[in-house]
Amino acid sequence: MDLFEIVLILAIALIVVGPERLPEVMRTVGKVLRELRLASNTVLRELTDVLDEPPKVPPPAPIAPKSGPPPVKPPENT
Repeated sequence: MDLFEIVLILAIALIVVGPERLPEVMRTVGKVLRELRLASNTVLRELTDVLDEPPKVPPPAPIAPKSGPPPVKPPENT
């Protein structure tokens, strides 16, 4: 913001609110801006943590032992 823009905003606020309530309004605006900044920093930090953690890969399925060839049956005598 340019200095001219800040002075213009303060002049309009002084006209709208009045000189008695201007300090109170400015304090309230400062508190709201601080809370918004803290909330946005918290959200940004949480998103960064989630995006930076490695993906959760499920453990590989256990491999069943290979069985040998089927047993050989003896020939039937008839």
